[in-house]
Amino acid sequence: MSTHNALSGLAPAKINLLLHVGPVRADGYHPLVSLAAFADVGDRVAVRRAEALSLTVEGPFAAGLEAEGDNLIIKALLALGEAAG
Repeated sequence: MSTHNALSGLAPAKINLLLHVGPVRADGYHPLVSLAAFADVGDRVAVRRAEALSLTVEGPFAAGLEAEGDNLIIKALLALGEAAG
């Protein structure tokens, strides 16, 4: 789905064939080296215009996932909003 107000697409599942985590840097992050393959299955992600930022998690495993707080999607959207002004 793609309109002026909404976008939807598949976020393919990633399989790490190799993952090397380096030592902690001064900024608290670790350098990563990864060899990954992507599957034909994954999560369906949809975004649409709204007055406020919100996240809805649906599906068979939704009960075990948080839609706020430490959720990486929310963190990424907040960082994008901050960078975009």
